[in-house]
Amino acid sequence: MVAIVVALAVVAGGWLVRPRTIELEPNRTGDNKLQTYIDQHYTGAGHRLEVVVIGDNSLTFAGRGANEHSEFEIGSLSKCFTGLLLANSIHHGEVKLDDQVGTLLPLQGAEVSTATLEDLATHYSGLPRTSTKPLDVARGLLTTLDAGNPYPYTVDDVMSQAKADAGGRGEPAYSNVGAALLGQALARRAGMSFPDFLRERLLKPLDLAETHVPTTIDDAAPPGYSSGGRKEEPWIQDGYAPAGGIVSSAGDLSLLAQSLLRGNGVEALAPRRDFEEGDRIGYFWLTSPLTGTDRQMVWHNGGTGGYRSFVGLDLEKKRAVVVLSDVAADVDEFATKLLADQS
Repeated sequence: MVAIVVALAVVAGGWLVRPRTIELEPNRTGDNKLQTYIDQHYTGAGHRLEVVVIGDNSLTFAGRGANEHSEFEIGSLSKCFTGLLLANSIHHGEVKLDDQVGTLLPLQGAEVSTATLEDLATHYSGLPRTSTKPLDVARGLLTTLDAGNPYPYTVDDVMSQAKADAGGRGEPAYSNVGAALLGQALARRAGMSFPDFLRERLLKPLDLAETHVPTTIDDAAPPGYSSGGRKEEPWIQDGYAPAGGIVSSAGDLSLLAQSLLRGNGVEALAPRRDFEEGDRIGYFWLTSPLTGTDRQMVWHNGGTGGYRSFVGLDLEKKRAVVVLSDVAADVDEFATKLLADQS
């Protein structure tokens, strides 16, 4: 019955969700040379856009309708913060990589309870991308029609979804459920909520004052847009915050990238296991060949209903890029080319 209702809603919704033209904001901020690069190479849908080139001792910004302090949902880039928090927890002696998540969360002997923290951080836990519970699947499909938030779940909900879904461990499979479970487990081990844990362990030490986990509409990022120009509801996440619920700015992400280029927290970036499509994975951070060069790129991207994000680092050249957009259209190709061109 749920499947039938969802199918009918999808058909009906197709008449309501019509593409609309959306273009980059004309207002320009920041570096003129980088603005010219955007003119020449950015071909995707756009509205507000922020682009940054980062060196060990330099930051160059260019924005359209935004500046380095503007807030953006960063989606799955949140996982990279969670990976850094895992490295921090290990450094503090609170956890070990081979600890089973069931020793940190009350998972009542479910199959997922024996997944290690390394399994979760490298997407080897056997958990699916999202919950497979029928009502959760229906909710997710319906939110694509009404531009809503598909992750309104509590920490208890995440644990319930993980207990129902684990299986097939030992092969890489990207999992928002697993990333959320890991972040909540680390926070609970430290005796804090995830937003407090993130703030105390990472944001304050790095002075990332514009990064946070929104809990209400008042502290959420502005509504973004679908690739067709439909305004999308902000994604306010509780249980799933470690997987995709962080809001940040180009300025803060640039400071984070600069800190990594200087060698701080790089244990989280180091490849540990094989991942999909020939990539390697550390604590959520991916390592891939940097197209057009003989070097490697450490990176992650992110997406919500109305946003896209990308952070890429060339550790050999000590260069990095940040690209943020408030339109749900891919920025990866543009960002990768920008990084490759920083030789």
